[in-house]
Amino acid sequence: MIYNRQRHLDRPTGFRASLVLYIGLLLLAGMMTAGCRQLDDWRQQLQQRRGGRSGEAIPQVTAQQLVNYLNQQASRLRTLSYGEVRLTAREGDGLKGAVSYTLRGRLAAAQPRYFHLHAQGGLAGGKVDLGSNDERFWIYVDAPGSKPLYVYATHTDFAAGKAQLPGSLPFEPEWVLQALGMCTYPADGRYEAVQIDERARTYNLSWPTTTPTGLAIRKEVVFAVDTATGNRPQVLRHTVRDPRGLLICSAEIKSAYTFPAGSTDPQTGHPHIVQCPNQVTLRWEQQKVEIDLRLDDARVNQPWTAEQLRAEFTPRITGAVPINLAEARLPLP
Repeated sequence: MIYNRQRHLDRPTGFRASLVLYIGLLLLAGMMTAGCRQLDDWRQQLQQRRGGRSGEAIPQVTAQQLVNYLNQQASRLRTLSYGEVRLTAREGDGLKGAVSYTLRGRLAAAQPRYFHLHAQGGLAGGKVDLGSNDERFWIYVDAPGSKPLYVYATHTDFAAGKAQLPGSLPFEPEWVLQALGMCTYPADGRYEAVQIDERARTYNLSWPTTTPTGLAIRKEVVFAVDTATGNRPQVLRHTVRDPRGLLICSAEIKSAYTFPAGSTDPQTGHPHIVQCPNQVTLRWEQQKVEIDLRLDDARVNQPWTAEQLRAEFTPRITGAVPINLAEARLPLP
């Protein structure tokens, strides 16, 4: 790897586009989510019927109720793994005739901040390894035609705004766990009044925030009004927007796994259910990148030992020198 004393990473445009693409995978960290079948405390009897929805009134809900729902699900999802991950990425204006390629691998995650996705291509090659443990997160990209790139940052440096991603991209390592429904949202957050789309029958939870580097963004979570069952997701879409409302990136959850959580709601008598994503389409608007993500062979709440956690969430990458993002200066994509 070429890396000069000025700590400046100089990569060809195509390589930087690939880096943007793979970091885009991390943005399903504010994007995908887990859920459960019942939101009975605020749906009441209107949510017990699946047919004739067009004539049904939509109950009013508060932002706090939606946040409480997400937090309850996080409490029921301690570990998550996918035995097979298949992602197909496309780049280009309009995505018609765009460059397309597929990687396959696996994904694992555990509370409070453990995450690991590694995948590689077939004959065309290419490899990506993204992860986080209790100390740091890392990004490794080996794109065809370029030398491997391996960058990392400690969570402490990132929270202090010392670690810079290419182009000051809006990203936080915690988004990955939020995406999988494994993070707790603050009860006193700056949430806005819930917006209702009567035609689509959805709730929209939104709030303004900033990244550690000071970039202002707005995050949104779109919920289905009607109770999700089977492979229907309760959380339909996540978006990240700039302060003007322009879309930065989005993810549509197309299907989900549904698992019993091992307990019953004492008020409703319904079993507690937890969902995890099965198929997601991620789009990064400005970069004209779209990623179809298929997550198969899902397993939840496996009893991992401390030794298994260390083994799974310790990077073992060869052939590239790790670069500390708190010290490096990255060019704009």
